[in-house]
Amino acid sequence: YEKLSNYDLSGGQIENVSRKYLINKILNQKEFNYEEILEYIKEEIDKGSEGFDLISNLTEKLSKLTNEEIFSFGIIIDELMAKSYSSRLWCAAYLVNHGCSDDGFDYFRLWLISKGKEAFYDVVNNPDNLINYVHLVDSPEDELYGEFYENEDFLYIAVDAYAKKNNVESFENLYEIYLDEFDNYKDKIKYEDSDYPHIKITWNEEEPDTMRVLCPKLFEGFYLELE
Repeated sequence: YEKLSNYDLSGGQIENVSRKYLINKILNQKEFNYEEILEYIKEEIDKGSEGFDLISNLTEKLSKLTNEEIFSFGIIIDELMAKSYSSRLWCAAYLVNHGCSDDGFDYFRLWLISKGKEAFYDVVNNPDNLINYVHLVDSPEDELYGEFYENEDFLYIAVDAYAKKNNVESFENLYEIYLDEFDNYKDKIKYEDSDYPHIKITWNEEEPDTMRVLCPKLFEGFYLELE
C-alpha cells in the first residue's frame, strides 16, 4: 500500500492491487515479491487511472487494514530503496534535479518507485533511460525552475495510516512509535533488513565530463553550467 501512494489510482483500483498482493503474499505467509506489487500497480495505471489525491486516499484505505499489512508494504519499499541505490542513478538524479543531497536521493528513488515496474527497472538497470520519464523544456531558465523529481510524502503514508488506525494522537512521537512497532514486526517474522550496497561515487559535479560519461542523454538534456 505504501507503494501505491504515488499512483493515480481510484479507491476500487487500490483495492484490486491490495487484494491480489495480500492474498498471495501476506495471508499465505509467502516470501515478499516486490516485482508483483510493481506489476499490479502497472496494471492499474494502464487502465487509465488519474487524480492527485492518491496519497490521502491511500492513507485512508491502508488505515483500514491490519498493522501487519501496513508493515509488510513498508518492508517492500525498503527493499526497493536498497535495490535502487547506486552511484550512476545518483548522478542521474543530480542532473534532473540540478543537485541531489543524501535525503534528496532517497526522495528521488521514492518518486522512481511511484512510476511503476517498467520505469523502475528500466531506470535502475540504465539510469540514462530516465530521460524517457522526465520532461525537457525549451530554455535553461525554464529548466532550472522546472519539475522536481522527488516524492518525500510517499515515505510517510504507512506512518500516517498506522496513526489513524491506532488512534495515535502524539504527532511528535508518532514516527518513533511507528518505527518501534515496525521493528517488532520484523523481529516477529524474522526479517533481516536489506543492507544498502557499498557504492563508490564515480562522478563529480565539478568535473562535468564524469557525469557526461555516465548519463550522456541526461547530461545533454539537463546539465546547467550555473554561475
